[in-house]
Amino acid sequence: MKSLIISLHDFHPGSRELIADQVSVLEKWGVGKCSILVIPHYHHGKRTRDDEQCIAYLGQRRLAGDDLVLHGYYHDRSGNKEGSYFLTRFYTANEAEFLDLSDGEMKHRIEMGRKLWEEQNWPLDGFIAPGWLMPKEQDKLLKHLGFKYTTRLGHFTQLQKGRERKSQSLCYSTRAAWRRGISSFWNPVLFRRLRRTETIRLSLHPNDFVWPQLRLQIEQMVEMALAEGFEPITYRDYAQM
Repeated sequence: MKSLIISLHDFHPGSRELIADQVSVLEKWGVGKCSILVIPHYHHGKRTRDDEQCIAYLGQRRLAGDDLVLHGYYHDRSGNKEGSYFLTRFYTANEAEFLDLSDGEMKHRIEMGRKLWEEQNWPLDGFIAPGWLMPKEQDKLLKHLGFKYTTRLGHFTQLQKGRERKSQSLCYSTRAAWRRGISSFWNPVLFRRLRRTETIRLSLHPNDFVWPQLRLQIEQMVEMALAEGFEPITYRDYAQM
């Protein structure tokens, strides 16, 4: 089976409306379910669990078939030690939360984050670190904590099965005009390669549809993938294959 996996990154109270718009647009394009990457306490602001609109919306999306994924806890490096300038400032704008946490601190933040799922009685199968940046050896901790999968920019890991699949994700960077230009050039090139595989991963961030050029390009790629027989599924679905 050929799979199209669309993940919507960085859901929190401040991004709910943007992501809800993305979901509506994707449904019009023919994508009925996605994986939504939820941040429990984005940048130490209002917690997602304390926002009634967020809880209601996520509950609706879960019933519609979406996969709700734990995506870090704070999604920033406040309180972390200094790390690689390239990874922490240039690549992620100081959001590589799980790049260099100790096992104890990583476990603590995951346990704080999963309380949202426990309170709402939602299934929680996946953990994805902000920026996909997390040491490979931490997969053992995720497996011990019961997670079924994690992803990195170029791989999908079925934790309980100990299986890793090579799978590059399409992803846009919109923080500056030059980043948008490079993204709009590189992603179609990568998409042509991925069309020859069994899996296309498309990782969207809340602001991606704000830019008309990027939105049109994403629409064209989604339409081509669906026309070529790629079936929209979630990461949770993929982990069961």
